[in-house]
Amino acid sequence: MTAALQALNDELTGLIRRVLPSTVTIEGYSKDLSENSQGSGWIYAPGLVVTNHHVIDGMENPVTVSPVGRAGITGDVIGSDPENDIAVIRVEGLDGQPLQLELEAPRLGELCVAIGSPHSYRESASLGIISGLSRQIRMADGTVIEEMIQTDASVNPGNSGGPLVDIHGRVVGMNTMGPAETVNMAVPAETIAAVVPELVSHGSVLRASIGISIAVIEHSGGLQRAISVRKVKDADQSPLESGDILLQINGRELKRRIDVIRALGREAVDQQVTILIERNGESKTVEVLAKARTSSKG
Repeated sequence: MTAALQALNDELTGLIRRVLPSTVTIEGYSKDLSENSQGSGWIYAPGLVVTNHHVIDGMENPVTVSPVGRAGITGDVIGSDPENDIAVIRVEGLDGQPLQLELEAPRLGELCVAIGSPHSYRESASLGIISGLSRQIRMADGTVIEEMIQTDASVNPGNSGGPLVDIHGRVVGMNTMGPAETVNMAVPAETIAAVVPELVSHGSVLRASIGISIAVIEHSGGLQRAISVRKVKDADQSPLESGDILLQINGRELKRRIDVIRALGREAVDQQVTILIERNGESKTVEVLAKARTSSKG
């Protein structure tokens, strides 16, 4: 037993020692210097740091990025996505090895480590497990973020934006505060991989809308979940109806609410999108003109 515990101890300390140099603390002030805030981040690529949108929200450029063992250096927020609570900071002269994303969804019960600067205590780590998947969280501004990872790893103010890593040191998510102690959330790596390149290239995320609100319902006698149309904005003009089951958009299969959001990306704006639906037990294909809606730049 002692040997097994010692091996686990050595693995954990080695893991944290490898990941820490790729994490940073972020600080900044509001335009009138009346408020300052602080959070965490991690190196996504050479010269690029990823953090939460809510960490940098209200901060004026430049912000201060403090790598482990180094004095703070300045960086500029180049884009953010409030709908997924992701922001990107460009930092010239930033050393450190970028962390890799783990795009395969984590399993319930997997060990994970949250790293960041809770309450300004830099270079802190906490151990936990993946305690829930496909969660929703409502932010203070009312934004609902989809497909969040739940963890019981300790996350406190200041941890936001730091990495949640697996036993191999790969990023499975990015920490944000949860609704209660020991119930904390992380933006999944799958979402980070989809959003960050958009922010680097464009500064914001352009999304398309087909004029509906949706809900996840039980389908086929409760054997599976499905995406149902809840409301249609222009019911007189849209071919979609309340109660329609969305099966595909442009050939992309829809199983989760996030699948709809990702099918309606930048490439769909101002385009006719082909939607396969189920209505009254029968499959039907309709076309809808998708309009733009923009996530604001940080």
